[in-house]
Amino acid sequence: MTKNDLISEICDKNVDVDKFAEIIINEEPIRQEIINQMLNNEHIMVYYHSYNILAKSSELKPELFYRYWDDFASLLNHENSYHRDFGLTLIANLTKVDYENKFSSVFDDYFKRINDTKFMTARHCIQNTAKILANKHELKEDILNILLNINELCNFSEKRKALIKSDVIEVFDEFYREINNKEMINKFVKVELNSVSPKTKKRAREFILKYEI
Repeated sequence: MTKNDLISEICDKNVDVDKFAEIIINEEPIRQEIINQMLNNEHIMVYYHSYNILAKSSELKPELFYRYWDDFASLLNHENSYHRDFGLTLIANLTKVDYENKFSSVFDDYFKRINDTKFMTARHCIQNTAKILANKHELKEDILNILLNINELCNFSEKRKALIKSDVIEVFDEFYREINNKEMINKFVKVELNSVSPKTKKRAREFILKYEI
């Protein structure tokens, strides 16, 4: 497959992400080229589809992509919010194989995205936090403290803050049984029973019923 053929297939709106994810897991030259296209191609259909392929494959086989950590980490401060989203997901996927503890050097850059200029990027950051909590147990208290203080760390409108707390509660739900000090979590969720966001209010109610708090 030539480079032009590859780009043409990736650019297709109906690109088969699963097929390409399998290909790049098994074929390093194509893997490198798709990473290159995500990082450098200016056509949204190329770089976005390349990202979708890499998100899938790096979740399945993160060890194949650890060598590209610095490339992915550089996206956390990219001027394009889509690319910041890419960095958030790919770095979260790679924490599973972060044997050199590289995440410690990007911790601040990663979590400052909770107050990103783009609301969806902030949500993307929180939604990926569950993967990091699963892979970086030593950071559990630090990360939970960030989530518990989301109100003070974000500059969004009250409506947007209310909605983003639904993502926070979802993360709490995934790890609630593993958290030793549950009082602060319980307090956070109970406050959201009065949220102006119907989604967050519903999630808080379900959480409280589930854990009988």
